[in-house]
Amino acid sequence: MRELTLEEIRKMLQAANHKAKEVGKPSTIAIVDFGGHLRGLERPEGGRIANVDIAIKKAWTAIAFKRPTEMVRAIMLPDAIAYGLQHTDPRICIVSGGLPVVEKGEFLGAVGASGGTIEEDIACCVEALKACGFTTEFADPLKAKK
Repeated sequence: MRELTLEEIRKMLQAANHKAKEVGKPSTIAIVDFGGHLRGLERPEGGRIANVDIAIKKAWTAIAFKRPTEMVRAIMLPDAIAYGLQHTDPRICIVSGGLPVVEKGEFLGAVGASGGTIEEDIACCVEALKACGFTTEFADPLKAKK
């Protein structure tokens, strides 16, 4: 299995931070590998310290479930297939703003952002993925089976 290179991680952090500056939010960006281990993190000046753990949890959740945290949230809401699962592991974050890093169908890791609105956090993650040519669109695996 290929792993993310430090060059890719630095490039993703730079692109995500550039987007955060563009929208005027001091967002923290976290990148984890395919095992959910932290590989890169930046909290800018003015970034809230709470955003560090949130960004890491968003990234961890995206790789652990191999889907954006927005899709994880959908399956963990009341009456959904995995309702309550978010209480089984403190690393699970069902807040949007975490995206898996996918290359040719292989999951290499994930990126999480925290500090802006949901839309701004997602935009930071998308910019990180685009910087290295990774997939930026994700199909809901549950809807694909129907």
